[in-house]
Amino acid sequence: MNSSLYIGATGMKTLGSGMNVISNNIANVSTIGYKQQTALFSDVFYAQQGGIGGWWDSQTDSKVALGQVGQGVQLDAVLTRYSQGALESSNTVTDMAISGKGFFQVTDKNNAQFYTRAGDFRPDNQGVLRTPAGMALMGYQFAADGTKGALAQVTIDRFAKMPAKATTAVDLRLNVAQSKDTAVDATNPYFSLLGQYNSANTPPISSSGYGYAQSITMYGADGTAHSATIYFDGAPSTGTGTTAEYLIASDADTNGGTAQALMMGTLSFNAKGEITGMSAYTPSTAGSTNLADWNAATLSATGLPQMTANGSTVTLNLGITATGGWQNTPGNAASVGTDPNALASMGNAYTRATDATTNYTSSSPVLRTKSQDGYASGTLNNISISEDGTVVGKFSNNKSMDLWQIPVCRFTSEDGLRREGNNLFSATEDSGQMEMGVAGSENYGKIHAYNIENSNVDMATEMVNMIVNQRGFQSNSKVVTTADQMLQKAMELKRS
Repeated sequence: MNSSLYIGATGMKTLGSGMNVISNNIANVSTIGYKQQTALFSDVFYAQQGGIGGWWDSQTDSKVALGQVGQGVQLDAVLTRYSQGALESSNTVTDMAISGKGFFQVTDKNNAQFYTRAGDFRPDNQGVLRTPAGMALMGYQFAADGTKGALAQVTIDRFAKMPAKATTAVDLRLNVAQSKDTAVDATNPYFSLLGQYNSANTPPISSSGYGYAQSITMYGADGTAHSATIYFDGAPSTGTGTTAEYLIASDADTNGGTAQALMMGTLSFNAKGEITGMSAYTPSTAGSTNLADWNAATLSATGLPQMTANGSTVTLNLGITATGGWQNTPGNAASVGTDPNALASMGNAYTRATDATTNYTSSSPVLRTKSQDGYASGTLNNISISEDGTVVGKFSNNKSMDLWQIPVCRFTSEDGLRREGNNLFSATEDSGQMEMGVAGSENYGKIHAYNIENSNVDMATEMVNMIVNQRGFQSNSKVVTTADQMLQKAMELKRS
């Protein structure tokens, strides 16, 4: 009977501890990122009763104890259930939830590392993203060249500037639709547009002096935009294909742009209108219209002709690249005359893009795509965060730039993590090695901006567990009182 008192007491104590776990779950039903806990019980050691023997099991040749009596129950472990909590949308981009495995890494003022599923981050007065408890979110900052630096506190400068970038590449895909030679020059038929060009006139070439023109905007190193124009016209052709000449010239503008010819050359097309070759010439003296000053343009490492515009080297991509450089030894433009074989030539060593410039003469001129890589400076307007944790800044110059990479951390054993309060976990020896990776890759969860992860506590389950624990506690208390009454009766018998 004395053992009954002890056993009942262990039941009350253990179920009371279980009720603590249940009540903590219920209390945190609305705590973001909270993970439900479960109390696991185990029986206590067993005592062998005197006067009760054992017998041998003939099937297994082992002795089976017949007289063991248990001594109660104990709290064996409190496990955390890391199942996914429901995602709830918010109107703040820095609210982040992880769907799948992983944790955000945060640090305190002493750079101690902690981990959390609660992604309700807000920038402080320095722009550092912090939890409500003041922990700083960790990530990798992108450099201007796209490389990632060392792990650091994620800082979003609301007044960040994107520096200006000079134009270094112009990409045009169009149908020039030129079959008529508008600017006729019997002596230099492949450079007749340059003969028409006069930088002192407005416009530099009369509208009747070319077949088609397309404007281009290019930026200087200081971010100033300057306008330019590429003119197209028909040219003499041999064989079944067609030939068009072109001239690129910068325009005089209110931003200080100077009107001058930058590049000229020819485009060769087959009978289908597909581009099969290109020549390009640039002046050795800026602004010169003397053909003797124009030499074959240098080619970039990828086989694109280059010119100098606004103090920068700029490549022109019309959808064809020279894979083997110029296939002849071209002289200057003055040496070409009426001989098409004297033009700088790609020969058969070229690569043509699927959307390359065409000359469908039965159609009208049309611009398909136009782009260049320069831009003015800009100020950060807002940010977005992708599923892989990339923080992208969107600037006032309509450009975007990768700012940070927010990693996701995972552990060999999540059950080995230590709860620290404030929605934080810390690593221990039992949690194993921490691995940090890109969200959404391999076995790392995805990051969802404008979302928070709710608690994974199931209220219905917790209420049932609470009733079961309460009934068990009552029953164990009844065991104690009953055993006490039995002891009292035994003592009365002794006194009598």
